[in-house]
Amino acid sequence: MIKHILFDNDGTIVDSEIIAVRATLQLLRPYGFDMSEQEYSRRFPGLLERDILAIIHREHGVTVGEDYFERLRELHTTGFENGLQVIPGMEAIFRGVRVPKSMVSNGSIRHVLRCLEQVGLHEALDGLIFSAEQVARPKPHPDVYSFALEQLALHPSETIAVEDSPTGVAAAKEAGLRVVGFLGAAHIYDGHGERLLQAGADILAADAAALRIILEEMNVL
Repeated sequence: MIKHILFDNDGTIVDSEIIAVRATLQLLRPYGFDMSEQEYSRRFPGLLERDILAIIHREHGVTVGEDYFERLRELHTTGFENGLQVIPGMEAIFRGVRVPKSMVSNGSIRHVLRCLEQVGLHEALDGLIFSAEQVARPKPHPDVYSFALEQLALHPSETIAVEDSPTGVAAAKEAGLRVVGFLGAAHIYDGHGERLLQAGADILAADAAALRIILEEMNVL
C-alpha cells in the first residue's frame, strides 16, 4: 500500500532542466565549449553544477572566471522568472494525488520552494522538501532518499519515487524504492528511457498522461 509519493523537482514537476542547460551553455560558449542542448542533457543528467563544471574542466580544459556561479545563478533566476512552467499535465497530478507527497531534490530547499512558488504549486505541497544539502552525498548516492524515509517514518515499500534522471533513479533504487522513470520534460532526448531502465527504473512514464495511468493503477490518484 502506497502511503506517500516522493517527487523529484527539476524535470519531473517543473520544466527547469532545459532552462539550466541553456544558461550553462550560454556562459561556457565564450570559453570555447560548444555542445548541443541534446548532447549536454545526455552527458550530464541530474548532476550538480559544480560536478558538471569539474568534468568539463577535466575533459575539455575549460577554466571559468571566479564569478561563474554568480553569473549562472543570475541567468537561472532570470530564466525561471521569465519562462519556468509546470511540465504539461503535472499540475493536475500534483494536486490530485490522494496520498501525501514530498519533494526529494539535489537542488537546495530554497530552489525547490522558489520553483513551486513560481508555478503556483507551493500550497499544494502537503509533505516536506528534502535536499542534497541536508546530507553528506547528493544523488546518485541514496543519502537524500534514505533521509526522507527516515524523517517520514516510512518503509521503502510504502512509497514510490518519480524521477527523470539516471542519477535520481539510481539514488532512489539504492534506497530500496520503486521508481517511475519520467520522460515528459523538454530536455528529454531519444534513448533517455533506456538509460533510466539501466539505472533501475521499474517502469517508464512517457508523459503525465502515462504517469496518471500508473498512479491510478496504484490507487493513489
